Amino acid sequence: MVVLNILMLILLAISPIAAVMIVPGSAAAASPPVTRAASYEVKAAFIYNFTKFVTWPSTSFVNAADPIKVCIMDNSALSEALEALAGKTSKGRHIKTLSYQNITEGDRCHLIFFGESVDTPLTKKILLAVGKSPVLTVGDSAAFVQQGGIIRFITSGNKLAFEINPATARRSGLEISSKMLSLAKIVGELP
Repeated sequence: MVVLNILMLILLAISPIAAVMIVPGSAAAASPPVTRAASYEVKAAFIYNFTKFVTWPSTSFVNAADPIKVCIMDNSALSEALEALAGKTSKGRHIKTLSYQNITEGDRCHLIFFGESVDTPLTKKILLAVGKSPVLTVGDSAAFVQQGGIIRFITSGNKLAFEINPATARRSGLEISSKMLSLAKIVGELP
């Protein structure tokens, strides 16, 4: 607990929003109250922290200098918030944000975010296209994890939280930290 408190203080010193990933308690308590205007910045902070608590297979990267590619599908407001991640590092790799235009581009992404405005048939097609590839899929829609997505943002009261399907992550070759799993609502069974 002392280590956790020290880690929280360090993260709070760096960025108050960065601490949302390690706040002890339930998934509903995983973030501060969120207004609609601030929700994109909070989601961007969550996405940044997801890159720190997820491990991709080494074959996902061309070399040690290859960045973590965060792609966004159809959500310009979050896209602007994610631009703040450009140049930051996670696990020794720079983060690069990209616009995801079509199904065939999924293999160039390490993480794809699907906004609520992405229609269900298109989401299903993209999730099938990336299938068992080591791509962390994050979305907003109600049925996202049931369609094959890995992480879905949920709102509990006025707080932002998330749910994870760890079995889908495992099938994709991704390893999610137990710390991150402890903050999430688990969908399905742990592998």
